[in-house]
Amino acid sequence: MATYYVIARVDGTRQVGPDRQSVDLADALERGITHFIQVPELDEDERSADPYGLLVHPEPAQSGLGIADDMTLTLGVDGSFRLFQLQAVPAPDHFTPSSAVGSQAIVTREFLAIAEAPAWWAYGPHGRNVLGLIYALSGLKREELDAIGRRIDSAGLEFAKVKFDALGVADRAIAESGRTGAARLARGYARAATYGTWDRDSALGHAASLAGDVAYVMSVGDLVPTQTIDALTSWLKPQLNELHPAGEGPDYGAQLAQQEAGEGANDGADAVEQ
Repeated sequence: MATYYVIARVDGTRQVGPDRQSVDLADALERGITHFIQVPELDEDERSADPYGLLVHPEPAQSGLGIADDMTLTLGVDGSFRLFQLQAVPAPDHFTPSSAVGSQAIVTREFLAIAEAPAWWAYGPHGRNVLGLIYALSGLKREELDAIGRRIDSAGLEFAKVKFDALGVADRAIAESGRTGAARLARGYARAATYGTWDRDSALGHAASLAGDVAYVMSVGDLVPTQTIDALTSWLKPQLNELHPAGEGPDYGAQLAQQEAGEGANDGADAVEQ
């Protein structure tokens, strides 16, 4: 059975279906038994055209699709969420996700939660760097963000050229790698990291836009030239001179369930030896 990924709120829940049924992935993982999503019995004229079930993705970097956009963050503006790894059975109904969702995504009504993955995986293989950026942005004061915004505003076309060149390179890498979810999630939460001091009528709006663009490009930081990222991050200086990776856990995409099973077996062997 294939392994899939899905994002959930900090409490482990996720809403599914047109009626917004709540599924508790954290509880499902703790119980360790197959979870069946209840499909309500509705008259034909009351049924929605939308697929009913949990939409899951084969790659962590796709799991952010449908969660966040530039201004609407359904999981909370602090960027906190959880990422679960599960085995799922595709729903029997025919459903082909749109290209925005990813052709390999499936709708499932039956799944086994097998592990919790590091949340930064949702930002892609370069996710630690994206998370480090978000942490750094959230620590900036209003006057620091305003200074960044005023610097961008005064640069005019000089900044615009750097921005669109970098975004063009990133767009191609995102399309080729299928990391639309990671890019969208990164941009949304990086912008949200500035919202504590954000004011639409000030230079802070320009700073928020830059923050989102940097995170967007960083989601494919392992695929684009270093100069592409540096060209954008240089506009954050001197308010942000250095950016450091953040986030713990195994490398991106590691098979967590297999690792945990192996560690459990080793612990048992050690106990026997003792």
